[in-house]
Amino acid sequence: MELLIIKSISVVVLVLTLSFIAEKLSPKISGILSGLPVGSSITLLFFAVENGVDYVTNVALYNIHGLFAALAFCIGYYISTFYKGKLEISMSLLISFLSYLLIAYIISFIPPHIIFTPLIVIILMLISSVYFAKKQNHSIEKKEKVSFLDLLFRSIITIGIFLIVSSLPKYVDPNLAGIFSAFPTILLPLLLIIHFRHSNLQARTIIKNTPFGLSSVVIYSLVVFYTYEPYGILIGTVLAFVASVVYILIQTKLMRIFKLI
Repeated sequence: MELLIIKSISVVVLVLTLSFIAEKLSPKISGILSGLPVGSSITLLFFAVENGVDYVTNVALYNIHGLFAALAFCIGYYISTFYKGKLEISMSLLISFLSYLLIAYIISFIPPHIIFTPLIVIILMLISSVYFAKKQNHSIEKKEKVSFLDLLFRSIITIGIFLIVSSLPKYVDPNLAGIFSAFPTILLPLLLIIHFRHSNLQARTIIKNTPFGLSSVVIYSLVVFYTYEPYGILIGTVLAFVASVVYILIQTKLMRIFKLI
């Protein structure tokens, strides 16, 4: 029960923080931050606490594998935001989920490779980042106060999505659980909050900036794969975070030098 409460508080704080950043600062910044290994790190951490280090070591590579599906989710949601109507949010959910599930199903039959899978994922994320960088960003013009009911609504959505994903190890094999550990558990409730309260334009801005940060999840999972068993959960998590932050800083610097973003 205590672990459940810690899980819930962790993800709610993250999503509320990112939604605050989107509304008060910039949807672009929120999108980039949501692509960092915030969701995967929490999922893998609780996988380790509940199922053991050996389990997460096996799952970590499949987490990288799952980023193919996570990218499909981003592209699907991005495309869906060009539809505007009464059912636009439902359409966005449907298209992004179907995109995710289709790719997740396909890659579940393909074992990840320790070298080629991370390399291909990073290349795809960089290509997506360069493409989306040329697309317009939309800020939130009308700054509204967040009510208690809004906070409650955001919290319920966040907790529900995260608990479903984090409970998967009890019902599916480690390979599939690893793929779904890359599911955008933090990004999805963030998108729904911004899409509901503002518009498809701000949701589109968040989702188009997410792939830029997703490449750092590859580094995070690789470090988890190599460090959790010899060094333990705490040190392995710290090293993974440090490595992913250093990577994203280097990536940002290089892409700016070559004027790709």
